[in-house]
Formats: sequence, structure tokens, C-alpha cells
Amino acid sequence: MKKLAPSLIAIVITISLYNNSSYAIGLPKNSISNNPQCLIDVPRFDRPLVNGDINTLPVNVEANQLKAFYPSIAIYNGEVLIEQGNRTVQADKVTIDTQDNNNRIVKLEGDITYQDNLIQMKGDVASMNLNNNDANMSPSQYQLVNRLGRGNADQMKFEKNRYIILKNGNYTSCPVNDSTWNIKGTTVIHDNEEQLLEVWNAIFSIGKVPVLYSPYLQLPTGDKRRSGLLMPNFSYDSIDGIDFSIPVYWNIAPNYDATFTPRVLQKRGVQLQTEFRYLNELGLGTLAFDWLQHDSKYSEDRNNHTNGNNYDNNSHRWLFHWKNEELINYNWRFYADTTRVSDNQYLTNLNSKYASQTAGYLTQFYKMAYNDESWDVTLGYRHFQPFHSGLKNSLYQTEPQLDVSYYNNDLGPFKFRTFSQISRFLTSGENKPKAWRTHIEPTLNYTLTNSWSSLTSEVGFMATHYNQDNIKKEIEQYKYLNKSVNRFLPKFSIDGKVIFERDIPFIDGYTQTLEPRIKYIYIPYRNQSNISNYDSTILQSDYIGLFRDQPYSGLDRIASTNKISTGLTTRFYNENKIEKFNLSIGQITYFTKSKTSEHNNDLDENSDTGSITWASDNFWRISDDIIFRSGVQYDTRIDTISLANTIFEYRPSGDKLMQLSYRYANRNYIGTVDKNPSYRGYKQDISQAGIMTTWPLSQTVSAVGSYYYDVKLEQTTDSFVGLHYSDCCWGMTVQYGRKLTDWDNISRKSKYENKLSVNFELKGLGNNRDTKAKMLNFGKLPYTTAFE
Repeated sequence: MKKLAPSLIAIVITISLYNNSSYAIGLPKNSISNNPQCLIDVPRFDRPLVNGDINTLPVNVEANQLKAFYPSIAIYNGEVLIEQGNRTVQADKVTIDTQDNNNRIVKLEGDITYQDNLIQMKGDVASMNLNNNDANMSPSQYQLVNRLGRGNADQMKFEKNRYIILKNGNYTSCPVNDSTWNIKGTTVIHDNEEQLLEVWNAIFSIGKVPVLYSPYLQLPTGDKRRSGLLMPNFSYDSIDGIDFSIPVYWNIAPNYDATFTPRVLQKRGVQLQTEFRYLNELGLGTLAFDWLQHDSKYSEDRNNHTNGNNYDNNSHRWLFHWKNEELINYNWRFYADTTRVSDNQYLTNLNSKYASQTAGYLTQFYKMAYNDESWDVTLGYRHFQPFHSGLKNSLYQTEPQLDVSYYNNDLGPFKFRTFSQISRFLTSGENKPKAWRTHIEPTLNYTLTNSWSSLTSEVGFMATHYNQDNIKKEIEQYKYLNKSVNRFLPKFSIDGKVIFERDIPFIDGYTQTLEPRIKYIYIPYRNQSNISNYDSTILQSDYIGLFRDQPYSGLDRIASTNKISTGLTTRFYNENKIEKFNLSIGQITYFTKSKTSEHNNDLDENSDTGSITWASDNFWRISDDIIFRSGVQYDTRIDTISLANTIFEYRPSGDKLMQLSYRYANRNYIGTVDKNPSYRGYKQDISQAGIMTTWPLSQTVSAVGSYYYDVKLEQTTDSFVGLHYSDCCWGMTVQYGRKLTDWDNISRKSKYENKLSVNFELKGLGNNRDTKAKMLNFGKLPYTTAFE
């Protein structure tokens, strides 16, 4: 035999033979081929399945001629057709020998075709055992039924209604008349039950060119989870060079599995990524740990201060992730979602599907909860790992936090609720105060409602006690703080909504609604300058936000409120009661200035009372394929639009998509909402426009791409382009992207990373994932549909 010289491309393609169908618990299932043309010549089994003992099923035979040797031998000649249960046999000549009831034999000769619900076989000479369905055929061709998979052999056996055993045979999942790739072996065993192909002395060929020899090869042929190698990933980027990884899947048990992924980064070293997934009677979870022994590129960047001084003094790099959801019993549950990394630059350099660096920090969160008809009790622990030194000493952790809610709806027309909370706030900042906070908030609710209106009134109070320590009064922002603070605030609100409905005279079958809403809220003023801010931030005032009780999250800042929120929504429904259009517009009018202290936020310094905030939301289903959404927020205190966004999406089919989007944020608004000194450097508004698309160029080639541009900075924010080739036999993806990764404080310019990715897939070997959907998530701004 000619010696085979392996190459990189041969190794990549050959390893992809081990592609396994199961990544983890809950992987979405897809058909073997999304193109129905691939199954045109595939034999089908459309009859109802016949169950029962094969020895008791009747045998029906049709032929042009019959010779019988009573009582045990029958010879059929000419266009013979035999049917029994799920199997049919056609041949020129058939001899049935039933002398031994335990070993009834059928011999077939000439133009033989055998088919059942699993396989179709063709050959010249064959024999079958009617008792156990075993069959031998030579020479032979075979084709799996209702799915891709075929081959031929010098001799073929079908045993135990499960195994296809080939001598000097081959296998391919390519359609008939397409031999792009195949696997040959001296012995090939196809296990229908385990959906597994085993090949001895295997030669993998592309076309007629052999590219690899292996003494033994094991391949998945269906959707069943099996241990083995998964599809390799190959990419190249301008920072790390070649990035090559080979996932190894371990099917531990039906409810446990794991993936081990050795990853080679040309300029960094070898990383091992591990992921363990579990599903038990209590719940499910994922446990992951990634390790890079020594990152030479990271050490070089740290020495050169490539990204400033934001580096940790570590030589090994790692990531830990644990997500767990457990329902212990009917009342008790446990939840954990924690991710930690070795250093501030980890996610920028190595990426991870478990977290993103865009948030600025990672969260470690655990909670134990109890609930029944009247009580919700949660004990939680929340810790942060910030990526920036400015955040490190400013973020507050709740270690721990106890939330208790009590509900009583058995008070006639009234509903009573009490929310209480005990929190301990800690921070690594040596000069920042720490605190215990205790809060209780009972509320009595009375609601009148019918099919077209509702009126809800609430009355209650908020009582909070603070025990603050580590107060540095010599620091300007803390000079008003007191160690012990009690705050009591009554509250009252009334909220009314009405729905008017009419048939639209000029659009047949359409209905329009008009939905005015008005809400009044009163909370008196209490000076809160003696309380530090531990967990409060200003919330967005979109249309829904106009009707919140408070403009702040958390409990440290409860603004005085004497306001009325008004809004109007109109909706259009077609004859099938599908919402085709809606438009909402509303405003907040303050009768007295809203504040939390005499040292209020920047926005409130510009206006006292009157109409402060306007907001509008819009949805338009132009057709079944086209959706338009938009939102605008206008703030009179900065006399301009504070936030805006719009999205237009055209999706005529599952493989065609075009999305246009735009988002805007005013720099004055950003500076007010985000008080973190690390992000006080906004000199311009955020104004970004983007396009994302995937579109078939032909039946086998699709293009995928996105482009996001920052109008104010006049630079690209994120972009990629890719081509995906997929026929009935194999597929390939080539993708190139350029994404913003950091800011160079010296040159005052953005830093970019260029990345090239190449991936292969062989159809019919396992369950291929939705490749184009994965391609749309290539950049930092992944695809989010407007249709939901």
C-alpha cells in the first residue's frame, strides 16, 4: 500500500470525523440535513411499524412461478416479492427451507433488494434467517432508511436486527452519485442501535485521494450521545496567532457528561478547558475550569504596559465557573451563579462563553430560598470581581443579604404585602464606609378592575435603619455621614387605566385600542445626605419606567416624589387578533422638586418642577417578515434626547435575515447615571449604527456579516464577514472579524483585534449545529432578534 503523508488540512478534516452529536444536556436538535433535496434518493419507510414476535408474523409471497416440495421447501421464480412485518424482499429466485422450525432459511438469487425500517440492501446472492432476521449478501450495496448513510462491500451481514457488518466495505453519508468523502476498511460495523460506525484498517479519502490511515476508527452516525472527539476549531487572529482546539466529549452517564478541550494558542501556550454538566432529581448545573500554565504573551504585555498598568502579578491564568439551579423540595431551592478569573485581562485575551468583559466585573452569587403561599424568604451572598482598579475600591458586596416578603390576600377587597431586608455592605476600599442596613416596607393595596379598566391604590411606609462604620469625615463626600441613621417615609399612589376599543372603518377587519393611563405618587422629602450610597443608581425612564414609584434602584436613595405620570398607548389588531402596531407616549410632571438631599444629582440641578421626562416606545409589524421597533427618551433638564434606539429587521425565512439598528446616549445623561470615576471621561455622545445580515447566495453558499460604526468617534466598533458552504455531504465556514478590544491611553486611539476562523463539518456524522446562528455571535455585539 502506498504510504500516506498527512498534512495540516488532512489532520483537521480527519479529526472532524469524530464529530459527536451531543455537546451537553439540552442541546437543540436539528435534522441531519436542512435541505430536503439531500434525501431525494434516500429510501423511505412510511408504513406503520409492525411490532411483535417475528416468528409469529405471517409471510406473504408473490411470484410468477412456484415449485413446492411438501412439506418444507418452496422455490419461487420470476419477480418474487416477500413481505413479513416491516421487511420486504425482491429477487429473481427465492428458495424457502422450513425443515427446521428453529432455523428457517431463505436463499435469494439475482437482482436482490432487501428493505426494512432501518436499511435497504442490494446484491446478487443472499441468505436470510426468518427466525432472527439475520442476513448475508454478496457483493452488496446498502443505504440507511430515512437518513443519509450508504456504502458497498464484498460481503455484508445483517445481524440481530442491529448490526451491519461489511467485509472490505466503505461508508459515506454523502448522497447517491456524490463521493466527496468516504471511509474504507477491511471490516466495517454499523451499529443501528448505538448509532455508531466502527472501522478497522480505515482509510479516509477525499474524492479518490486518501488522506489518512488509522488501524481503528469510531464515528457517530446519529443523534445519540457518545464519548469521543468533537469537531475541532481553527482560527487565526492578529494578537494570538493560530488558535486550534480539539474538544473531547465524555458521556459519563445519561444525566452526566463532560467536555475536555486542549487549546493551542500560538503566542500564548497550551490551555486546557474543562466543563462538567449534571442533571439530577434536584436540578441541573454546569461546572467549568480553564487553565493556562504559562502565558508568554501576557507576561510580555505586562512588561511593556500594553494596556497600561491594569495587570495582576500572576504567571498562571485560569477561569472558574459554576451555575446551579436546585429545587430541593416543594418549598426550598438553591441557586448559584459564580464566575472568577485569574486576572483583569483574562476575558480580553482568552474570551469565554461564560462571561463578557463588557460589564466591567464578574459576579459570584449564591442564594438559598424558601417560598409558600404566604412567604418568600431568600438568603443571598453577592461578591464582585472588577476588571478596573477604579471599580475595585468602589463596588459594594452584599455579604449577606436576607429578603423576606409576606403576602396576605384574605382581607376582603384588600391585599397586604410586607417586604423586609437585612443587608451587610462591604468593600475593599479602605476609605469607604461599610454598613448594616435593615428595611421594612408594608403596603396595603386596593384594586377595582373589570374587562376595560382598572384602578389601583396603594398606601404604605418605608422604614430603614443604618449602622455605618469606617466613616472618614475628613473626606469631602463623607463629611455628612452619621453612624446611626433612621429614615421613615410614608408613601401613597393611585394608578388608573382605561381601554377604549373600536373597529377601524377604513381598514377592514382591524381593531384599534386607545389606552390612557395616569398614575399619581406621593413620597415626602427626607434628607439622606447622612447615608452613603451602597446600592442605588438612576434607572432608565423608558415608557414603562415613567410609571415606576422610584427613579432609583436599591434603597439608599428614595427620592421625594410628588408627581403625576401620564401616558397613552394605541394598538392595532388584525382580524386574527395579532398585534400589528403600537405606539406609546408619556411624560412625568413634578409638582415639587424630587430630591434625596440638598446635594442632589446633576440633572436635578437644572430643573425644579414641571414636565421633566418624556418617553415613547413604538412597535410596527409591517408584514410577517418585517418588524420595526424604536424608543426615545427626552429629558428637559438637559434639553435634549437622553436615550434613543431603533431596530429594523427583515426575516423572510429561517436562512434570510437583515437587521439595521441604531442606539444613542447623551454624554450628560451617562455622566449622571454612572458616577464611577473610572468612566467619567465621556467627551462625546454614544451614537452607533449597525447592520447585520445572513443571506443565501446560492443553494449551498451563504454570506454572514455585520458592521457597527461609531458616528461620534468616526470609527468601527465591531465588524465581521463570513462565508458558509454547505451541501448534502460536507460544510465549511470561513469568517473574518475586526473588533475593538481596548483603548490606548498613550496614542489616544482604540485598539483592535483581527481574527480569522475556519471550521469544517461532515454531514451525517452526528447532529450538526446551526452554523449560521453561531456565526452571527462572532462579534462583541451578537444578534438579538426584534421578532420577540
